[in-house]
Amino acid sequence: MLLDLQIRDFALIRSLDVAFHSGLTVLTGETGAGKSILVDAIALLLGDKGSPQMVRHGAEQAEIIGSFSGGTTTDHWLEEQELTAEDTLILRRILPAQGRSRLFLNGRAISSQQARELGTLLLDILGQHAHLQLLKPDRQLALLGRFANCETLLPAVAQHWRRWQEAQQNWERQRNAQATDAAQREWRAFLHQELQQARLRLGEWEELQEEEKRLGAVEQIRAGVDLALNALDEEGGALRHLAEAQRGLVQATQKDSRLEDSLRLLDAAAIQANDVVEGLRAYLHHLEAEPERLEQVARRLQELQDLQRKHRSDMDGLLALREQLAMEFATDGVNSDPVAQAAAVLEGCRQAYAQQAEILSAARQEAAPRLAKALQEQIRSLGMQHAVVELRLQPRSEEKTWTSHGWDQAEFWISVNPGHPAQALAQVASGGELARISLALQVLLKLEGVETLIFDEVDVGVGGAVAERIGKLLRQLGATHQVLCVTHLPQVAAQGHQHLQVEKTVANGQTESRLRLLQAAERGYEIARMLGGSEIDASLQIAARKLLEDAARGSGSTQGA
Repeated sequence: MLLDLQIRDFALIRSLDVAFHSGLTVLTGETGAGKSILVDAIALLLGDKGSPQMVRHGAEQAEIIGSFSGGTTTDHWLEEQELTAEDTLILRRILPAQGRSRLFLNGRAISSQQARELGTLLLDILGQHAHLQLLKPDRQLALLGRFANCETLLPAVAQHWRRWQEAQQNWERQRNAQATDAAQREWRAFLHQELQQARLRLGEWEELQEEEKRLGAVEQIRAGVDLALNALDEEGGALRHLAEAQRGLVQATQKDSRLEDSLRLLDAAAIQANDVVEGLRAYLHHLEAEPERLEQVARRLQELQDLQRKHRSDMDGLLALREQLAMEFATDGVNSDPVAQAAAVLEGCRQAYAQQAEILSAARQEAAPRLAKALQEQIRSLGMQHAVVELRLQPRSEEKTWTSHGWDQAEFWISVNPGHPAQALAQVASGGELARISLALQVLLKLEGVETLIFDEVDVGVGGAVAERIGKLLRQLGATHQVLCVTHLPQVAAQGHQHLQVEKTVANGQTESRLRLLQAAERGYEIARMLGGSEIDASLQIAARKLLEDAARGSGSTQGA
């Protein structure tokens, strides 16, 4: 519920603070006084697009603050947005004369999209042209779905429709790719054969590089081994010195046993040195130049390097590509016709969608005559005594016109005069009749909707007893909702539980709109003005008082007056 509204420097409003209550609140005033400015301000709070022209002339920025009571639904939304749940939701909109506007929720910046999402949970705004939306077939279908409680069926239909569309797109991609697929597969087959024939082996590249390095340096290796052997085993070499050291330690150890560890280490060193000498001699015995093998290694390295350059990959990448191609061609027989597979999936998705759409359509078919009858009764009470309403529901014949909302198309047909056949709503109803039909639908369909409803002159074009009936309907809505109504009709204004008057004044050379809560006597004067204009005589005051008394008797008592 909207608790209060604060407006600063917005349009014609310099400063405004107003508290709202439950029930029906009516806003009245002279034409052009700025009644709809309040509705525009609330719409801005809930994410509507603003412009610098909305800032009051001479001000740097406009500021709008609205407080709303929270509930279970808004708590869930806040949790999804990772925002803290609060009992009171304070929305604030800053609209500068220059620069970008900003939105805040309980002091935290939010986006316009978030504000719009939250707004759908808080209130509905029905402008004076909102009833024109009723002429759109999609809107009429949505109203029928709401009446039929199809909210639980629509998600499944939408989900299967998306899958069907994705399957359609996949089938088209497969079909379009089929023409070029043969050439592509031939090329990949060539690559597969090439890599298979290359006989790639894990670690081969490193092994070949090491072998090439060895084969290309045989003489350098031989010279190095000869040098080592000379140092170890020639006259005065390391082995002879080790032997002399052993003899010396043997003699010394006989005199001092503490040298035994050193002797053992020296013996081990001598043994190892002898092993090295024997190993090097054996190595030299088998060491020889292998020009043919060196050439083979060089050719193989070049072959592998060419493959890496061709595929712009290292050896690991070549091995992975070979495995990928091997798996691809191993399953070639299983997946030989991707177009046929995509077509089978497409048909399955279409059938699944059709099954869900049939369930949804059956629910609409059952509800359509009930909605038509209820609407007919309601608008007859609004002065269209002879109205006959039909709701024609039929499936769209072409599959390409089916949507995420199902395959049905709905259209209200109506006859407003006896003896005249029914025609489509857009062809027969006047603006005033459309307004009454729209209001009747609100009464029928909004009882389980959001808590706050705002009507911006939806009663335009009617008067007399019909206007009184509209006022009573709005008051009826006020029993279960918070209803705000901008109106020019005294019959509607008299039904309000709370009456706010918007008046335009000129102060310091600037035009301003001001809002005030009317008390009982002031209400009578305002309704008399609405009945007769600027010249208010006793008869108008009596008529105004009677309207207020009739409204009070109709619902017990007025509030806020």
